[in-house]
Amino acid sequence: MRSRPPELAVGNRVDAAPAQATRSIAQVVVDARVGSSSGLFDYLVPEPLQGMVQVGQRVRVPFGKRLVSGFVYALTEAPAVLDPRPIESLIDAEPLLPPGVLRLAAFVADHYAAPLDEVIRAIVPPRVRAVTARPPRSRARRSRILARAGAGEAVAAPLLEPAQRAAVERISIAVARQEAETFLLHGVTASGKTEVYLAVLEAVLRTGGQALVLVPEIALTPQAVGRFAARFPGRLAVLHSSLTEAERAVEWWRIRRGEADVVIGPRAAVFAPIPRLRLIAIDEEEASAFKQDRMPRYHAPTVARRLAQDAQAVLVLGSATPSVVAYARALGGQDRLLELPHRVKALALPPVEVVDMRAELRAAHYSPLSRPLQQALGRTLQAGGQSILFLNRRGLATFVICRDCGAVRQCAHCSVALVHHAGLARLQCHYCGASEPVPVRCPACRSRAIKSFGIGTERVEQEVRTLFPAARVLRLDRDAVRGRDAADLIFEQMLRGEGDVLVGTQLVAKGLDLPGVMTVGVVNADTSLHFPDYRSSERTFSLLTQVAGRAGRGTRPAEVYVQTYTPDHPAVRHAKYHDYRGFFREELALRQAYRFPPFAELILATYAHRDEARALGEARGYVEQLSATIGLRKLDDIEVLGPSAAFVYRLRDEYRVEVTIRGVALHRITDRLPRGRGWTIDVDPM
Repeated sequence: MRSRPPELAVGNRVDAAPAQATRSIAQVVVDARVGSSSGLFDYLVPEPLQGMVQVGQRVRVPFGKRLVSGFVYALTEAPAVLDPRPIESLIDAEPLLPPGVLRLAAFVADHYAAPLDEVIRAIVPPRVRAVTARPPRSRARRSRILARAGAGEAVAAPLLEPAQRAAVERISIAVARQEAETFLLHGVTASGKTEVYLAVLEAVLRTGGQALVLVPEIALTPQAVGRFAARFPGRLAVLHSSLTEAERAVEWWRIRRGEADVVIGPRAAVFAPIPRLRLIAIDEEEASAFKQDRMPRYHAPTVARRLAQDAQAVLVLGSATPSVVAYARALGGQDRLLELPHRVKALALPPVEVVDMRAELRAAHYSPLSRPLQQALGRTLQAGGQSILFLNRRGLATFVICRDCGAVRQCAHCSVALVHHAGLARLQCHYCGASEPVPVRCPACRSRAIKSFGIGTERVEQEVRTLFPAARVLRLDRDAVRGRDAADLIFEQMLRGEGDVLVGTQLVAKGLDLPGVMTVGVVNADTSLHFPDYRSSERTFSLLTQVAGRAGRGTRPAEVYVQTYTPDHPAVRHAKYHDYRGFFREELALRQAYRFPPFAELILATYAHRDEARALGEARGYVEQLSATIGLRKLDDIEVLGPSAAFVYRLRDEYRVEVTIRGVALHRITDRLPRGRGWTIDVDPM
């Protein structure tokens, strides 16, 4: 989708009048939720401010009957609106936002069909946007995660292995050229991808450049950040969601002033105002955490591509399990493919045993932990090693059901079952947050035959404690880590050898380096396979491979057990042999057959309303309008699917109906995307 030309603005547009031709006009992104399609409004630059107003500067402007702040997006002398009101005053003497950040915001607004004012609000911290805010000078309030990681003397770099050296040399040449180039660094788990990033970062910093490192939120542990802080003491800034607003402002201003040479953070860090950007590294580029699930619904690696092009910087995408789209681009020559095919220090990839849970049921073994996995846990405990048990969900059970009438306890506001959390003694909705006590009688038939079904982290934790009473069991999920540093403390306990078995959800899947782990068990490999999502196989393969990669990082032999009811599924079959290329070939053929990315683009338009008939009617009306437009424009390669019920049809008392648009070059119909209350647009949905 093409960038919006900077001269476009909201307002009553008129033909240019000669008498107005020399008037200086500022297009301003107002800091007010106005619901406009672009978020831009035109204001006259008054005579006293002529020559003083700059792009990126904050100004006060009249908006309705009040004064609001805003950012100057562009300056033009072409008359855009009839009798624009003048700017009231300047807030800052110098521009707050660099031009590059504004250009990136414009790209996000255009590509993801989001108003520019919403984008600016999302990417600039509130304490920075505030009119009364002043740039903080104190460095006392630093990121807790950076403080916990430590920042002492610089740590010497280890010797790189041949494949690592080759990758560093190739990327460093591109950095020295100061040309935009993209690399896909495909390396098996524990192959030393982080050391490649660190070595290239050193080369960037030696020449006075700066770098950005994006990681999934779950990878922002002191263990991970500590490697960067140790290599570049005092030169690192960390941006992440658990910072206070004051801490975020401090880090943002350090970056804006050029005081931090390396910026590390999750997806929103892609908008950091880095003045001398030369390198962007994205670890685990396939992670769904890089997609924002609320307005603006951007995908950080896609935005990073645009940023790299604009800044003439090098982009490095790293992963053990690259997204199918990224790997296809690399094989097609659009990006450069670099391979790290072996683990460092000649460590072997752990053997993976696939356990068919259907056979366990036939043998009347009903424990959530299969017999082979139980035996492996026992051997590891006896040998003084550690184990990780991974689940794809939290809580005690998936649902609570009445065995007499079959009624499942549902959320009163969403079309999903409530989840039983034993530690809280309540049923909770994982979508809207509603909760209620566990019923003693069935609300439908008054029977006492209420039972929990399914497997969650609490249930597995209980099972391990029952089977191995002497084991020190730790649990790591969203319920267990309510404190800001709780997850970090659990990781540190495992590193110190104070835990024998770690039970967890996605928090244990990636970025965790525990050399004492000898056994890894995937308790329910099938959970992510059966979602109505074209990426479900990709996600499952990635998850299984990444979890398996937590094993065998030390000198002791390790093994992985994958429990599944579908052992012949390609995602499971190829994960058993750590065979990414085999999985990629099968998955790419399916994507081509069904016209999914990389062979087509997708846009998901969802309409939500409390009235079910209204929701369906609105979506049907839009399908008819869009289909007519496609016919008139002869865009036969674009198809409209739906309307259909969303995966969670009823959410917070609203019915949600989806329309999917599929085709090549969908920017040709983005002018016909629905606008207004009730509609949400997700471009490149994940």
